[in-house]
Amino acid sequence: MKFTENWRTGAALVLIACAALSGGCQPRALTVGTVDTEQIIRENPKYMEMSVMLSDERSQLFSQIPSNVRSLSGAERKALQERIAKEAAERSSRFDKLYRETMAQLQKDIQAQAAEVAREKNLDLVVINTMRYPVVLYSAGDNITLDILLKMDGAK
Repeated sequence: MKFTENWRTGAALVLIACAALSGGCQPRALTVGTVDTEQIIRENPKYMEMSVMLSDERSQLFSQIPSNVRSLSGAERKALQERIAKEAAERSSRFDKLYRETMAQLQKDIQAQAAEVAREKNLDLVVINTMRYPVVLYSAGDNITLDILLKMDGAK
């Protein structure tokens, strides 16, 4: 008898605690926001600048190849090839470092803006939904990609 009474008391306390914490024991649906980080990256001015810079770097490298390359001797071609390969590696190293730094900062910016939009829209959860990492949502999520883009554009 004593065990049954303690169990009932414990169960009653759990129900009271549950009601106090959540306004009742009925589960509430999570409000979910989705964000397409690939779109944000594509539309980010820094990323666009890097794409242009990479294209310029390639053009500058290819412009070093003389139009009469076929008339060069084997030794001259090999020396040219080695010089261009060395310069390409140096440029690639500098560009890779810049890319990593830019993407790391962009990731921090996206996270900060996503957190702010989530607070403003009272979202419980924000998920990344991209072509590479598609998400299955069982209910419609609020796409906050544009909100983040606008906040990032306004933060400049």
